[in-house]
Amino acid sequence: MKPRLLFVDDEKNILQGLRRLLRSMRNDWDMDFAEGGEMALSMLAEQAADVVVTDMKMPGMNGAELLDQVATLYPGSLRLILSGEADTEATFRTVKTSHQFLPKPSNSERLIETVKAGLALREPLTDATQQTWVTSIACLAATRASFEELGTLIESASAPMERVGDLFAGEPGLAAKVMQLANSAYFGIGDPVCSPKDAVNLLGWEVLRRLLQDHDLTCVYAEGPCRDFYEQAIDKAREVSELAGWIAEQRQASDSAIAEARLAGLLHNLGRLLLCYQAPGDYAKVLERASGGQALDAAEIDQFGQPHAVFGAYLAQIWGLPANVVGAIGHLQHPGEAQLPEDGQTALLASHSALAIVAGLQAEDPKAATADALDRTYLERQNCAGEIDGWVDRWRDKEAAA
Repeated sequence: MKPRLLFVDDEKNILQGLRRLLRSMRNDWDMDFAEGGEMALSMLAEQAADVVVTDMKMPGMNGAELLDQVATLYPGSLRLILSGEADTEATFRTVKTSHQFLPKPSNSERLIETVKAGLALREPLTDATQQTWVTSIACLAATRASFEELGTLIESASAPMERVGDLFAGEPGLAAKVMQLANSAYFGIGDPVCSPKDAVNLLGWEVLRRLLQDHDLTCVYAEGPCRDFYEQAIDKAREVSELAGWIAEQRQASDSAIAEARLAGLLHNLGRLLLCYQAPGDYAKVLERASGGQALDAAEIDQFGQPHAVFGAYLAQIWGLPANVVGAIGHLQHPGEAQLPEDGQTALLASHSALAIVAGLQAEDPKAATADALDRTYLERQNCAGEIDGWVDRWRDKEAAA
C-alpha cells in the first residue's frame, strides 16, 4: 500500500502549485490536498495520513492548532510545516507537535527528499505502536544533574552561553532537540549546523529559555527500574562522543566532519534512550535479560524485534539532523552496509571505532576486545585498520593523564 500524504493550505494556488511540483511522485504516494485545517481534519477522519504537511498562517484554524489535533488524534503521522511566515507564539507551540519546519517557497527536491527519507527509515518499524514511540516524542529526559543546573539558569534572564552550550552538547536529548530546531526554519534560521554548541548560539538564550521554561524542552527521567541505566547510557554517550571527535581529529578531518563525529558519538544510543523513555516497562525486561547474561543488543532485539539503531535513526531523520549523522546512527554496528558519500564517512568511522574502544577498555585485553567489536573489512576500506591499536594506546594514555 502506498503511503498517504495530506497537504494543507488555505490558498488554492499554493495547493495547485504543490500538485504540479509533486506530479513525479504520483506512482509512489497517494496525495490529497485540503483547503484549510477544518477540511484537513474531515479528510483525516475518513482516512488517516502517513504524512501531514501544512502551512502555518491560515485563517480560522492555523497550522499550530491543526498539528495539535493531528498529534493527538494521529500520533503516528509525520508532521511537517511548509510555511513562509509564522508569528512567534504559534511557532513556539509547534515545537512539540511538528517534526520539521521547511521554508516556503521550498523546492520540490527538498520536500520530496525529506518525506522519502522519513518514510524509508520508518519501513522496518511495522508495528504502529513502535512507530508512534518515535513520532510522538517531543523531548528526551536529561540527567538529574543537568536538569537541575538548567533549572538554576532559567531563573536568570541571562546565562553564560558557553556553559549552556556545554550542557546541550553533553545531553543526547537536548543535543538532538536543539539540532532539530536550528536545522529547521522554526525561528527563521535554517542554517545548516553540525554542532549543538553552534545551534545554541544560533538560537540564543531568549529562545532557549522560553522553550525550557514554558514548553518543556526537557525533563528528568522518572523513578523506576530503568532510571540508573538511562543515566549510565548518557554517561557512555558522552565518552563515545569525546573519543569519536578525537578520532576524527587524528584523521585530520574538516571542522564540520569532526563536529558530525562528536554528534554521532553522542547520539549513537539515541534509540536506546528513546526505548527506555517511551517503553520503560518493556525496557525493564531487557535489563532483566541482560542481568541474566544475555548481550544487551540481543536482548533489545528479542524484546522489540529491532535493534535500537532503527529507532534512533528514524527519530534523527524526522527531526532533520545531518544526513551523515543519521547514517552513522543507523549503521553503527554494521558500517559496511551504509550508503554514504565518501566525504560523509568520518562520522560513521569515528563513532563505530569509538564505541568499540570504549567498550573494549573495560576488558582484560582492550585491544583484542576492541578488534572483536569492529568491522575489519570496513576499516580496511577506509584505510585505517592498522591505526586502531594506536588509537587504543593513545586514548588510554590521554585518559590516564586526565
